[in-house]
Amino acid sequence: MTLWFLARAAGFMALIGATAAVSLGAIASGSSPATRLRRRESRLLLQLAHRSAAVVTLALLGLHGVLLVADRHVAISLPGALVAFTAGYRGWAVGLGTLALYCFAVVALAGAVRGRLAGSAAAARWWRPVHTLAYVAWPLAMAHGLFSGTDTATWWAWLLYGGSALTVVWAVWVRLGAEEEHVSGALAATRHTQRRLAGRA
Repeated sequence: MTLWFLARAAGFMALIGATAAVSLGAIASGSSPATRLRRRESRLLLQLAHRSAAVVTLALLGLHGVLLVADRHVAISLPGALVAFTAGYRGWAVGLGTLALYCFAVVALAGAVRGRLAGSAAAARWWRPVHTLAYVAWPLAMAHGLFSGTDTATWWAWLLYGGSALTVVWAVWVRLGAEEEHVSGALAATRHTQRRLAGRA
């Protein structure tokens, strides 16, 4: 049972790490270019925290999976853990976790090679859509925990799930607000330029 307890703890910690990584990534990338220039140092710190949280999350996800396979409390084999929806224990719910792990791994790989991709315009265009898989992986991880976890009915688990959901929703809202402000500012600048040109004509 010790491995089972450790596996559950690693799963919850991985969710906290994923929540931090997704939220920090959204906030760090959601500021306007002018704000980025003014707050370059704080943005670099946010990016460092984002990447660190992502690395810790992947390590915890790996530990979570290894402990579940090693434990005999439930029937989860190595193939069942690696091939989505084939686990003997709550197969579809465990499968959501497997898909979340693969999505997070792809996102992390894209983040790790971002510097090399920046040299190619075509590759750079693909980087952002691939990296936004994090917004798919995170709800998959949440659903996995909710439907496969044995602690889901406890008050503290609901507090953790609710806090995680509120954190990510807030971070995405901040990002979308910053992008809308940037678009509005660019539009206003364009209109101002058009008026000036029309006045000279």
